[in-house]
Amino acid sequence: MFIWTISDVIGVALFVLFAVVAAAVYLRIWWQQWRCNHKSGVNETSACDAICKQCGKNLGFIGSWRAARTNGDTL
Repeated sequence: MFIWTISDVIGVALFVLFAVVAAAVYLRIWWQQWRCNHKSGVNETSACDAICKQCGKNLGFIGSWRAARTNGDTL
């Protein structure tokens, strides 16, 4: 039989609070990246990834991004 102590209740409450805050932050970032049209340009990482300047989303390999831009496609 498990007996709930005050430290157990505080631990569970802090965990739930942390999980709610983490989910809210994650959903806000996801929403911004989903709504962004990635027209503001990109930054290139040392791993040759294209990172959107506006929302920070990784758009994949910079070569593919450049090829899509020259063909008039959008990612």
